[in-house]
Amino acid sequence: MARPDARPVDRPEDAAEDGSGDERVDPERPSLTRSDERLLSYLADVGADYQAFIAGNTGLYADHVASRLTALADAGLVERVSGEAVYRITDAGRAALREDCPRWSD
Repeated sequence: MARPDARPVDRPEDAAEDGSGDERVDPERPSLTRSDERLLSYLADVGADYQAFIAGNTGLYADHVASRLTALADAGLVERVSGEAVYRITDAGRAALREDCPRWSD
């Protein structure tokens, strides 16, 4: 069984949340995993933090956090603010988080 945090939020263009095909996905919007959403939410709450503390405080494995932060940085959703692996969320990351939160909320 696939890990739930490995599934992207976005669906193919013809797919929808309920399977009806009515919801269109913006191809310009980054695909976020559950881990991405957790990382962005954490950084939105704390401002900036060390990569190791981000892993410890989100409950995610350090190697996974490192790879996801790199991917999020490449997408412009987080930025590295020091040479010591301190990251913070960008405005684009806040916008992506706002768009995805309703999809993940109960």
